[in-house]
Amino acid sequence: MTDTTMLVILAKSGDVEAFAQLYDYYSTDMFRYASYLLNSPLDAEDAVQETVLSAFRKINSLEKNEAFKSWLFKILTNCCKNILKIRGKTPDSLPEDEYFFSIKDDTLSDTGAALELTEAIKSLPPPDGQIVLLSVLGGFKSHELAQIFQMPAGTVRSKLKRSLERLRTMLPA
Repeated sequence: MTDTTMLVILAKSGDVEAFAQLYDYYSTDMFRYASYLLNSPLDAEDAVQETVLSAFRKINSLEKNEAFKSWLFKILTNCCKNILKIRGKTPDSLPEDEYFFSIKDDTLSDTGAALELTEAIKSLPPPDGQIVLLSVLGGFKSHELAQIFQMPAGTVRSKLKRSLERLRTMLPA
């Protein structure tokens, strides 16, 4: 049993501190993912906050404790979709000056490279860009992504492989 699975069990029994530790563990990846989907740090913060509140309220509905991460990101994805719908926006219709998104990673200290990578990922068809981000930044496995996107794990692996190959051809070495 993993540490996170134990924290989920404790959180389901009402341990608020265990839930807070789960939040600490996943918050950075949640914010990165929401920032990508929403193209706005403020909207991303709203989505993460809404997700955490929803997950806290509904944690006892989680059937498989080891699926917490997938369950959490599925809630986050739905929160992001709702925020976009409420604001009448889509990722493609946002004006450039409304957001600044950079991937915070030691390998991408150059802002230009981060923006180039962001644009390349955005050019991928949905949900391929989300699959790449959740796999690379979030460390999700294909079976976890299959749960989130409701598709076979083999399809997820194919989409990920094709997307990564496409990104390699789009970005300079």
